[in-house]
Amino acid sequence: MLLREVLDQPRLKLALLTGAEGRDRPVTRVYVTDLPDPRRYLAGGEIVLTGMVWRRGSEDSEAFVAACAAARVTAIGAGDAVFGTVPSDLVEACARHGVPLFEVPVEVSFREIVDAVDPSLWAQRASGLATVLGRQRGLVAAMAAGARLADLLPPVAADLGLACWVYSPTGRPVAGTEAAPPGGELARAFLAATRLPTTAGDGRYVLVGVPGRPEHRLASWFVAFPSDPRSPSGLPDGADELVSLVALERAQLDEVVRVERRLADSLGRQLASGAGAADLRAGVQSCGLDPESTFVAVAADLTGLRTPPDLTVAVLEEALHAVTPHAAVTQLPDQTVLGIVTADRDVPSTLRAALDALAPGLGPGKLTIGVSAPAIGVATLPGAVAEARHAHRSAQGRTTLVCSTELASHQLLLARVPADAREAFRERLLGPLSAYDEAHDADLVRTLAEFLECGGSWSRCAERLHVHVNTLRYRIGRVEALTGRDLGRFEDRVDFFLALRLSR
Repeated sequence: MLLREVLDQPRLKLALLTGAEGRDRPVTRVYVTDLPDPRRYLAGGEIVLTGMVWRRGSEDSEAFVAACAAARVTAIGAGDAVFGTVPSDLVEACARHGVPLFEVPVEVSFREIVDAVDPSLWAQRASGLATVLGRQRGLVAAMAAGARLADLLPPVAADLGLACWVYSPTGRPVAGTEAAPPGGELARAFLAATRLPTTAGDGRYVLVGVPGRPEHRLASWFVAFPSDPRSPSGLPDGADELVSLVALERAQLDEVVRVERRLADSLGRQLASGAGAADLRAGVQSCGLDPESTFVAVAADLTGLRTPPDLTVAVLEEALHAVTPHAAVTQLPDQTVLGIVTADRDVPSTLRAALDALAPGLGPGKLTIGVSAPAIGVATLPGAVAEARHAHRSAQGRTTLVCSTELASHQLLLARVPADAREAFRERLLGPLSAYDEAHDADLVRTLAEFLECGGSWSRCAERLHVHVNTLRYRIGRVEALTGRDLGRFEDRVDFFLALRLSR
C-alpha cells in the first residue's frame, strides 16, 4: 500500500502539509503514539499518528521528527485537537528531514485511519504469510504491519487445526472461528474463576485470560478453546500461539485507547470547569462525536476493590461498547467516571445487561451507574452530566443503575439549569443574608433554613433554635427586609428553599 492511497481516501479528510514527493512511499503499518521519541517501537515504513501531547516548544517538534526520520517512517499524521492546528515548527521540521506530514482534522479519530488502512495492508500479506516467514514469525510481522485479529485468527486457527473464540469480559465477541458459542455463559465462568485457565460449559471449553491495561480481569479479554481431553490442562497444542496473537492485538488496541482517553480527559476537564458551548463543541468533535447529536451522560463509580485507578474507566468503556464503540470516557477530579455517548438506542437497558454480565467479577466490589435523560445538542451536555451525577448518587446496591427519568425531584430540575444561573439565583437570595451574618455575627441563613424545615411554624422553629418566638420574628423580619421577599407567600418560600438547596 502506498501513502497516496491513504491520503486519497475522501472520508478521512487528510491534508498533506509537506512532502508531496513522498506520496509513493510504501506503508507497512499505522502506529499511534504520543511518546517524544518512539524509535524503539518503529521498524520503518510506518505512518506515525500523534496527538502532539509531547510538544511544549519548537525544539520538541525537531526532536520528534528527527527520531521518526531516523526510524525511516513513511509519514507523520498530526491531530490538531490539542492545538487547534498543526504548529508551523512541526511542518518546518518535517520539511527539513524529508518526512511527509499530513493533518488529521478533529472530527476524524485515529482509529478511523487505522481501520481504513489495516484491511488493505493485511490483504497484501495474507497469501504468503505462513510460507514466506513461517507461521510464528509471520504472525508477529503481520501484526506489526497492522493486520487485525479478526482477519488473522480464522486462517491461523485453521492452519493449526483449532477452533477458538475471543471475548470481552461482558461476553462480547471480539474475533474467532465460525460457530462461536454464546459468550455470556463463558464470560461468567471467566470472571468467577479462582484461577486460570478454567473450564466452562460443563467442561467443553477451556478459557485463557489475555490481560489488558489495567491488569484486572474486569478489563481483560479471554480466549475460549474446545477442551482437549488428551491435555492435562485441557488446552490443545498450538493454543499458546493463538493466545500470543490475541495479546499482540490487545496491546496495539490499548495504545490507541490510551491516546483517545487523553482527548476524553480534555473534554472532562472542560465539563468540570464549566467551559462554554464553543469549547465543548470542539471537545466533543475531538472525541469523534457529532455536537448536534442527542447525547446521554453516564456517571459511574467502582468501590470496594483494590484495583488500578483507571479500572472504572475501562469497565465503563466496556459497558458502553454495547451502546456504541465510540464513547468518550474520562475520570473527573472527584474520581467519578463520566461517559458521553450518542443515544441511538435504549441506553439504560443496554447498560443494565452489561452490569449483569460484569457482576460475577466484582467480588466484594460495588459498581453504581447513573444515566441522564437524552439531551439534544452540545449546549445541553452540562445539564445531562449533572443529571447523570445526581442519578448516580441515588444508586444503591452492589450493581445498580439509576436513570434520571426514574427520579422526580427538584434536584433533577436544578441539574438542568446552567451553573452560572444557579449561582446567580442563590447569591441573589442568600448573598445579603450571608453578608449580614458575617458583619453582625448573626444567624439569619440558619434561621431561615430551620423556619422552612418547620413548615413556617413559629413555635416549633423557636423551640428548635432555642430562642424566644419574638427573637425568631425579629430575625425573619430582617430576612424579609434584606431580600425584599415575604415569607408569608408560598412562592417566596419556594424560592428560598431552592436557594438553600443550591448552597449545599
